[in-house]
Amino acid sequence: MSRPFIRGQVAIDSMRDNGFLSAAHALAELMDNSIQAGADRVELITFEIKKDARGNGERATKRIEKIGVLDNGRGMSPETLHLALEFGASENRKDSLGIGKFGMGLPNSSISQCKHVDVWSWERPGEIYYTYLDIDEIKDGQLETIPEPVKKAIPDDLLGACGESLPNSGTLVLWSKIDRCQWKTGKSIFKHTQDIVGRMYRNFLSSEKVSIRFKSTESNGSIYIVSEEHKFSANDPLYLMKNTSLPELPGDFKGETMFELCNDCQYEFNIADEHGRKQAVKITGTVLKKSVLDEIRKTTTKTVGHTPWGKHAAKNMGLSVVRSGRELALTAEFIKPEAKDKGWARFYGIQVEFSPSLDNIFGVTNNKQHVVNLRPMKASEDYEREGFDSEQDYYSDLRANNDPKLRIYEIVRHIKEVETKLINRIRAYDFKGAASGPQGSEEHERGGVNPVTAAVNIKHKEREEKHPTESPSITKEEIERELQGIGAENAQEKAKTILDRQLQVWVEEVPMATNAFFDVSTKKGWTLLQINSNHVFSTQILKKIPDSQKEALEICLAGWARMERECTSQRRLEQLQMARRDWGQLLDDYLGSDGEDV
Repeated sequence: MSRPFIRGQVAIDSMRDNGFLSAAHALAELMDNSIQAGADRVELITFEIKKDARGNGERATKRIEKIGVLDNGRGMSPETLHLALEFGASENRKDSLGIGKFGMGLPNSSISQCKHVDVWSWERPGEIYYTYLDIDEIKDGQLETIPEPVKKAIPDDLLGACGESLPNSGTLVLWSKIDRCQWKTGKSIFKHTQDIVGRMYRNFLSSEKVSIRFKSTESNGSIYIVSEEHKFSANDPLYLMKNTSLPELPGDFKGETMFELCNDCQYEFNIADEHGRKQAVKITGTVLKKSVLDEIRKTTTKTVGHTPWGKHAAKNMGLSVVRSGRELALTAEFIKPEAKDKGWARFYGIQVEFSPSLDNIFGVTNNKQHVVNLRPMKASEDYEREGFDSEQDYYSDLRANNDPKLRIYEIVRHIKEVETKLINRIRAYDFKGAASGPQGSEEHERGGVNPVTAAVNIKHKEREEKHPTESPSITKEEIERELQGIGAENAQEKAKTILDRQLQVWVEEVPMATNAFFDVSTKKGWTLLQINSNHVFSTQILKKIPDSQKEALEICLAGWARMERECTSQRRLEQLQMARRDWGQLLDDYLGSDGEDV
């Protein structure tokens, strides 16, 4: 009896869990294909429908039904289009220097976010070819091969979103049956993609080789009409580019760059690729201009990190890894603990650049999000762990096996040298505000928020940068109703504090008439964490331990709340909620009878 090498249903589920950091990174794969196809205009389009109100006073809300990427590239022939939806079969694999190259982008990224993807492509006006993939049809056995492309026009209801006329050649990729995208509205899609896309394609956007635009459209029943449109701006973590997403600098520095090149922090050298051919690697270090720092200090009574420029730079901390002009990753692994703890890391930038010829040396993954071989390491610390008696023996073995680590050690050494020089320069800077006016007290800065809520929201914002979720769109009245529903005191005042402080998480200890130890509810992107003060764990343990330990435990519970918020599977969410309830019951069972002895 013959057996398949891979079971289709299992394989397709595994392929869906392919490690894309966010929908923005998945969409970037489609944009890579557009740019490699010669497009100078790429559009990210969201198609929204209004979700009917339930008759309980709530307004109808808009939700994304489809997401599309349209370009004016060369388009694809029917044969190429047929290959494009096959994993690893794209003709981009023939272009060893292209930003695509791996041939996995279109199907790999699409099924990570949705169950159905349609593709229309044309090389000349009026000759549009179409094919698709559908996860449900593949699982049910209805779709065993990629459908042969057929001539088929783009549906009329979508054309309104595509502009007055289609480009002479191009491609439209459309996601539907979207089940894994964490953002539910066009507004949240743009909010969470603008920094990432702007940083990934900054070199293309700044040089105007490519224009990337965002369109939000809404269905009026028969056609999608553009309701909002934005242009993506370059987001430069080296802060050497002008006209980027960075807020305009103050004083006489309007139109200037915030950072400058550090002259002794530039390295350009060659390393051998896997075939022994020499390939260029370039490392660049930049640092905040002292003159700009002094001007920014005049705008605040706090530290410079609290200013719009400091907050913008905080999103771009880390080593920027750039391949063929496109950023692959912004990794914080190389930030020294001292620079992170003292807030210096946001005020310098480091970039390493290389060509696809060095993909195997750097360990570039096929979704172009990671460089697995590039990590902080030293041969002097590794040789014993690798089983060698000396560093010299270790190097001899690396050379004998043409091991990529041999070149990575050299690259890492230069990166660390650059960061040390940048830190030595920046440690002399004064980041305290110089504006006149009293410094706010710590309590004023928190706005009356309890320490746990304040700490949780800081962590929430940091987490949001890496794992964005739906943007909060809740009103003051809705927050009041949520707080009143749990019997919270001063609900109106707390709701105002939540909106004024732009808090996305509120931690409240309240008496609850259940066995639940804590409860989590998320409404329109705002999360309420309720800790049951009546629960035996609260009465017998939380009330008897120091405040610092109590706060630490409550922050752990906030971590659970965040886990529920990030969950994109309804089944998985229900399992987490059941586990939370069971946990509360088990704690009650264990502590209820002899809790006084704990």
